[in-house]
Amino acid sequence: MKAVLKLTAFVFAAVVVQWATPLPVDAATASQIVPHKALYRLSLKGAPGSNDVSAVGGQMAFEWRDACDGWAINQRNLMILESAEGLTRSVDSTMTTWEAKDGSSFRFIVNKDYGAGGGEALEGRAQRTPSGAVTAIFTAPDEVEMELPVDVMFPSQHTIALLDKIAAGEKFFSAALFDGSEFEPAGFVSAAIGLEVVPEGEEEPLISGPYWPVRLAFYGPENKTESPDYELAVDLHENGIARRLEIHFKEFTVDVALQRLEGLPRDGC
Repeated sequence: MKAVLKLTAFVFAAVVVQWATPLPVDAATASQIVPHKALYRLSLKGAPGSNDVSAVGGQMAFEWRDACDGWAINQRNLMILESAEGLTRSVDSTMTTWEAKDGSSFRFIVNKDYGAGGGEALEGRAQRTPSGAVTAIFTAPDEVEMELPVDVMFPSQHTIALLDKIAAGEKFFSAALFDGSEFEPAGFVSAAIGLEVVPEGEEEPLISGPYWPVRLAFYGPENKTESPDYELAVDLHENGIARRLEIHFKEFTVDVALQRLEGLPRDGC
């Protein structure tokens, strides 16, 4: 369950305008992004025979808004697991972030409720100095400062860079990523991009255009193996909306189906 909040932080993060990082992003691509609210339903897609997960339920809710000089993101993710013996356990997580449009800073507040298993609260910020150095400062659960790689990307930057790769017709993209969803330094994400798909008979205008299937492998900072901690398959539109996802944990796979989608106005300053 550790991975659930982290992957949603990546997938549903909004994108930022161009900033001079080692991997620059394209302002033209960013202008295509649609601020929106989306609700997704979770269900069990598949599990190995030895696994005791018999059912998965819950929802993922996401909201992205223009906050003048930054992007404001609100997420809530509830995953409920049921065992073959009928026992249930859940993770209810909320994440609120703000990311500067110039890529210079990132703030986060995360709360996780594991039911009878307790919970966890994270809070802090990341700062990129004019010289290029990047530091993460956690203020909860403990006051800790962590140095990040100079080429690390925040969620918004990573998403727009991925969309840039898609627009350029490239098939692979890898980068360090920090999103504040775990009390740890930056992880690593590797993406494989599939061929363009044009949906047929789609009535929702926001997802009526083409999309690209993307397979993302997530590695935590302590993972030095070739096997990722988990993988995510996402059908991603060029406007930043994910029409469908699959979360591939080592023990089981979760289907994430879009239930409701609403475009939001672009707020000016």
